[in-house]
Amino acid sequence: MAVALAQEGAFGFGIQAVKGTAVAPTVWLPLIQGPGGQSDTLRWQKNYVTLDMADQNEYESRYYSVGEWAEGKLTVPIIPGSLTGLLSWIQDRDADSQGKWASLVLDCVNEVKKVTDAKVRRIVLDFAKGQPVVGTAEVAALMMESGTRPSVTMPTAAPYLYREATVQIAKGGGALADDVACERIRLVVDNMVEDPAEGLRLANGKHPKQLYNLSGLRCRGYLSRDFVDSALYSDFAAGQEAALTIELVRGANTASISLPRVLYTESELGLPGSHEQRIVETVHFVALGSVDGLTPPVVLV
Repeated sequence: MAVALAQEGAFGFGIQAVKGTAVAPTVWLPLIQGPGGQSDTLRWQKNYVTLDMADQNEYESRYYSVGEWAEGKLTVPIIPGSLTGLLSWIQDRDADSQGKWASLVLDCVNEVKKVTDAKVRRIVLDFAKGQPVVGTAEVAALMMESGTRPSVTMPTAAPYLYREATVQIAKGGGALADDVACERIRLVVDNMVEDPAEGLRLANGKHPKQLYNLSGLRCRGYLSRDFVDSALYSDFAAGQEAALTIELVRGANTASISLPRVLYTESELGLPGSHEQRIVETVHFVALGSVDGLTPPVVLV
């Protein structure tokens, strides 16, 4: 029996036209270890419960399943030319404010995981000095089963690097302007997808029937910045709203993230406790939608 090597595996997804109908992957992306060394954790949740009864048997001997679904995390590099489908899956909504369904394939060499009716519950986007840009998606899906070996077309481009990003911040109530002092940004985009167990209320079989988006998306995050001036701290102290944009450019490929309204909620500015370190401020924020409800708190293009 041959060993299963990681380089022989693959991850791909395709946006479904309708719920319940699986499609072949149209986008293939490499999986990488996320911050802290975490890797692919997408799992088939059987959700078995053993019965504890007074039945003249001192052992656990009988069980049932409360329902089956798939959920977990996938960390992918943000690669030029491969973002259209990913961004659509993350943020697009229909007229009822419901997110898109996708089919996933995870080729683990000796087993192929085929996932149908998947949604992105939330995604963490990390931009860090000297590092590639990565996204860690928390995914939930109504169904997982064994699939067949796919035909894979993996992108050959390297991921975007943080040095390819232009960061603009609006300070002091003014317009957006380039900020070269920003060293790390983390965005958490929450699609407000209900827990898969809630979909079991409508189920006649063993799988949930729905994964509702309960509201419009939410966005929070933080940024770390070389303390070259007190502009961000002053805005935090004064309760002054800001704005933030990140634009990635490589040749003809571009990707941008826009947060039109940012409210700083916490500042971690302090002394590092060593004369061999710089002072770096970390400011936490919540992204806000427009008062009229027409503009979301974050837009990914």
